[in-house]
Amino acid sequence: MIDRPDRERLAALQRSVMTCWYSPFQLARSALDMTVSRLMGARGDFRLLEAIAGPQPPFDYAVRSGVMRDELWIDYVADTGDGFNPTYAIATLLARPVLSLGGRETRRGEVLIMGGDQVYPSATRQAYWTRLVEPYAAALPKADVTEAPHLFAIPGNHDWYDGLMSFMRLFGQKRTLGAWKTFQSRSYFALKLPHGFWLLGVDIQLESDIDQPQIEYFCKLATHDMRDGDRVILCTAEPDWVKGAIYNPELQSNLAFFEKQLADARPGVEIVARIAGDLHHYRRHESADGRQNVIAGGGGAFLHPTHGEPVAVVRSGAGADQRPYMLRASFPSESESRRLAWRNLWFARHNLGFWPAAAFVYMLSSLTLPRPGPGAVGWVLVVVLVFIVFTDTYKTWYRRFAGSLHALAHLGAALGLAHLGGALLGVDVRDLPSMWSLLGVTLFVGATGAVVGSTIMGVYLLISLNVARRHGNEAFSALRIQDYKNFLRIHVHRDGLTLYPVGLRQVPRAWKVADDRKPGEPRFVPARGAVAPELIEEPITIPTARQPRRTGQLTVDAAGAGHHECPAGERRSRPPAAGAAAGAGAPEP
Repeated sequence: MIDRPDRERLAALQRSVMTCWYSPFQLARSALDMTVSRLMGARGDFRLLEAIAGPQPPFDYAVRSGVMRDELWIDYVADTGDGFNPTYAIATLLARPVLSLGGRETRRGEVLIMGGDQVYPSATRQAYWTRLVEPYAAALPKADVTEAPHLFAIPGNHDWYDGLMSFMRLFGQKRTLGAWKTFQSRSYFALKLPHGFWLLGVDIQLESDIDQPQIEYFCKLATHDMRDGDRVILCTAEPDWVKGAIYNPELQSNLAFFEKQLADARPGVEIVARIAGDLHHYRRHESADGRQNVIAGGGGAFLHPTHGEPVAVVRSGAGADQRPYMLRASFPSESESRRLAWRNLWFARHNLGFWPAAAFVYMLSSLTLPRPGPGAVGWVLVVVLVFIVFTDTYKTWYRRFAGSLHALAHLGAALGLAHLGGALLGVDVRDLPSMWSLLGVTLFVGATGAVVGSTIMGVYLLISLNVARRHGNEAFSALRIQDYKNFLRIHVHRDGLTLYPVGLRQVPRAWKVADDRKPGEPRFVPARGAVAPELIEEPITIPTARQPRRTGQLTVDAAGAGHHECPAGERRSRPPAAGAAAGAGAPEP
């Protein structure tokens, strides 16, 4: 017998659809969020308050019950919390105790890392609850596990939109998200992994900077807790290696500065991988010596294209250590991405929320353009300026050229529709005889302009992306594609650290309450078919360091024990630490 509460819960969750980014209300709200967040970030940095609140030692997952671990499984997911279908589908895969990938058996991560933008479109308490907490709680209920996995998160730009308040309420107060338990007290963290690996989660706060307390936190960690030869996995909310190549190399300066500070504090430490979300696809770049830059932003938000901007070769690293990275894999493939872009021809169908904005612009155009004069000239200049600003490029000449053409296409279409409306009504639009004829022409232009204007926008985005290689974000946010989701499964073992890139090519569109559900199974299952993950590419292994490492010192409690430093050359035994406490079943936060 299916209980009523689960059925009602599913109905409520399925009302969380993919965000319509072209709705005028959403556009206005996003603009307000960005403005307010940048003002707050410039005048009040929440990370400074975190540092005052108290220390956060590194979390030790290299030891369990006083014994060095031989292996550890970690999951990484980013850009979650948009539409229910993709968010929940990925959550069910993360929740499975065992996942078979290409004939290889992988285990659910004892630790889950959320890599930024945990909720869309705005970081409100309600949005976190309905778009993130509820789907994950349904995928793996807290009561169903005896050994709860741990959860750590770094904030992306959407998490920063309320100054980080809702983010820290969820992730910084020892709460649970389904069965996953949170332990961090800051928006950044450090995890010590087996066999000399570290995972560092860095908060870059809206592309602005890395605050001084955070720099001091990681430098102190490198000096006192890391050992020569340790290898670092760096998690950040944005892939600066791609954004720097596309827009401006200065976008790489913050992370490069951080890496330099870390290298100065402990020269013997190597950054062997960078992992980021923000771009909602999978991409992997590799250096000649096997270092990895991985984008895995497929946790639930709309798909981003993998074609467009030239990123076959990017550069990463600080100072003399900067080196080229070659593109090795993409999901979806560039050819699939290019085909998907053609869906912009049906922009009007995918973005009904854009119709009022297009209708409004076309109606104003019909009132001014047919009668030449200062009003018409002023309106043309306003529209041209708006579309120039909208154009996605750092090249001034292209912005002016493409933006002007785009604006003139809309203005020409509006003028043509005005004359067509006048012809149908038998009036001259240059001198409308009555209020009724004016109203008739205006309404006709508004009704037809909603569709025509939306279609022109779609054609512009398609040409911009597939020909000029610009507007990837705008072209694919319009499509709101739920499919091609991904996450990383990471296995730390004696021979190194192996990355399993997990892809979900198609997301179920309908769900039902699970009949005869057993503990540990999701509450909802696909109404048709199944959630079928695949291995995007062959696993990538980063080997352990070959050179011997000197004795290090680290004493940590996962639930928040104090930090202890040892004098140089002194050995100190390690008590059961964060990872040990986690595996043994930490108390409920």
